Amino acid sequence: MSELRAQIDAIDVELIKLLVSRSRYIDRAIDLKKIEGLPARTTDRVAEVLDKVSATASEKGLDPGLARTLWTELIEWSIQRESEELNV
Repeated sequence: MSELRAQIDAIDVELIKLLVSRSRYIDRAIDLKKIEGLPARTTDRVAEVLDKVSATASEKGLDPGLARTLWTELIEWSIQRESEELNV
């Protein structure tokens, strides 16, 4: 069991690294949205991302509902961060 837990912990570290990378792209999106005058929330894009995540999760063998829930949280955090930076 300890080896299994160590492997799960290692995956968690990799997931965090990926989330950091994604967060940096959000920072870049903030810069571009400022330049282009775009809003923090783009409803069509949110729906598109959630649909893609659900489909990918399903294809890869992950519960699409779980993926959708996790990404909804991630997207809402990103939009909040963008809103704060865009002073919306």
